[in-house]
Amino acid sequence: MQTAKVQQNQSATNLLEDKKLTFREKVALGLGGMTGTIHSQMIALFLLFFYTDVMEISPAYVAGLFLAARIVSAAAGPVFGIYVDKVTTPWGKYVPWFIILGVPSAILGWLTFTDFNLGPDGKIIYATVTYILYSILLGAIQAPGTAVGPAITKRVDDRVSIGQISYFVVVIGAMIVSVAGQPLYKAFGGGNDAKGFSMLMGIIAVLCVMISVFQVSSLKERYVVQNKKDEKKLSLKEMSKAVFTNKAAVIIYIYVFAMNLAPGIRNAISLHYYKYYFHNENIMAIMGLVAIVPTFIGVTFSAKITKRFGLKANVLIGSIVSVVTAIMIPFFPSTSTGAVLYIASAAIGSLFQGFAAPAQAAMLPAAMDYTEWKTGINVNAFMGSIQGVMKNVAVAISGSLAAGALVFIGYLPGVEQSSETIFGLKMLMGVLPAIILVFTAAVAWFDITEEKQAQIAKDLAERRKAGQQS
Repeated sequence: MQTAKVQQNQSATNLLEDKKLTFREKVALGLGGMTGTIHSQMIALFLLFFYTDVMEISPAYVAGLFLAARIVSAAAGPVFGIYVDKVTTPWGKYVPWFIILGVPSAILGWLTFTDFNLGPDGKIIYATVTYILYSILLGAIQAPGTAVGPAITKRVDDRVSIGQISYFVVVIGAMIVSVAGQPLYKAFGGGNDAKGFSMLMGIIAVLCVMISVFQVSSLKERYVVQNKKDEKKLSLKEMSKAVFTNKAAVIIYIYVFAMNLAPGIRNAISLHYYKYYFHNENIMAIMGLVAIVPTFIGVTFSAKITKRFGLKANVLIGSIVSVVTAIMIPFFPSTSTGAVLYIASAAIGSLFQGFAAPAQAAMLPAAMDYTEWKTGINVNAFMGSIQGVMKNVAVAISGSLAAGALVFIGYLPGVEQSSETIFGLKMLMGVLPAIILVFTAAVAWFDITEEKQAQIAKDLAERRKAGQQS
């Protein structure tokens, strides 16, 4: 009788694990990217203005605060990732953190953009405390947010589909802030920008809390079997060894670092390039559409292309196209025809990145499964946090490299640039990003095929059954 009951439970487990995710579950997983994008875009587009023009804090102090907060945020991710991998809450391992961290993140976001008129010294202390806490929470939530995927589904098609939905909602989040942010805080404030920013971030906070509740109520962790004794015994050395001896994980980290560093340099230099090479700053607005529309089209067809060619081939082709289109940039003439060619090449690059983005997003979950399969330990949150560190470090380095490079090539603001400076701008827009993007071709050595992923998922399922029986 007991054996029959065990077999019945195993059959139910098999059915649950093989089941495709519902659309609601996929949306719930993807929405984490949307809330993160809204927070990061508000910081990137408006926080400097809010601190200097609304709260009237010294720009020099704000620059130091931004650097300190980025360092703290980068450090918070792995530290919290280690904690998540060692701890299981009564409600689950990863999903509960969407509320545990999501709600205070939303509140800290509102507080960061709210001026309580505390006086010169009070404002500095208030801004420092709220923004650093805000940054810590945003850095910490990346760990469970990235790690939860492998705990929800092992299906490659589901993971690619989640990548598609995630990209779409991320773009929507970015557009909400970039397009509607300024008109909304002006409208809410009625001439009082401090009031407008506070109301806008209050609404965003409510939206983010609602999304967190939706995620927790929609997601079920199907693939986590915990041995709490072993979890707490894991040392940082053991966890690091498990991750960094995984070739697939290292390849993904290299890819992510290069894919954030190269565009970061180009984005920082682009306005200078448009203004002094093409003598047309309006290209910046056009490039905004070029970055979105072709990528949207590519993401739409990504699942079919991935099914036809496979994860690795799709991402590798995108890397090759990125390198080729970057190398072409220095050869475009400084004419209207050259500008059109530049825009067209950027559109082609965006299209292929759209094809590749959801496929690339499915690679880290595969590497997480491989680490658990190979070592017998689950360090998904730690692995996800390392990816966040790669992004943060790449963004920080790109800004510093771009600023230093402008000095090196002899750039002088507001005057006609020398031929040497123009040459330097072309190198910074094309050649340097191309050299960096060559490292994304490391995905050619990513050897966790779809067939291997299926076998790993099967083996892990058998281990979970054995754990449940014992």
